Amino acid sequence: MGAPVIKAIETKVNGCVFRSRTEARFSIFLQHAGVPWEFEPEGYKLRSGWYLPDFRIRPDWAPDQAWVEIKPPSDTFDDPRWAELAEGSGEMVLVLRGLHRRNDSCGRDHMVRIWHPTGVVADVPKLWTGARFAPAWDAASAARFDSRRPAGRKGRRRPS
Repeated sequence: MGAPVIKAIETKVNGCVFRSRTEARFSIFLQHAGVPWEFEPEGYKLRSGWYLPDFRIRPDWAPDQAWVEIKPPSDTFDDPRWAELAEGSGEMVLVLRGLHRRNDSCGRDHMVRIWHPTGVVADVPKLWTGARFAPAWDAASAARFDSRRPAGRKGRRRPS
């Protein structure tokens, strides 16, 4: 039996309506890391049909832009459209499964799989985990999207 499927919660932050809180949290990371980004900027007609990437980023340390797909940690399926997108757009496609948080061990749970336009696929275990990015991950981890609940996984009961 596989891992239970958790329904994504649509979340509005940074002027965008994200399909999940993981996507919203990643936008906060990008904002605090100073990485220019766009959410679902354009769809691509691929051989297999239309595809809409989650993010387009333009980091200052890279020569070009890249596409970013955000997936839950339990999602292990590699979508063949990612290779098509990389080849067709001429840009790398980065797929993040789960998001890093301070003091995470960053083993397989936060592996970033990268599809290069040339067809090369690589796994990068510690992308964006250096000291430069720690404050951005802290901001993303601390973000709360539900005003009815204080910080913390379960929240606290309010006195009656």
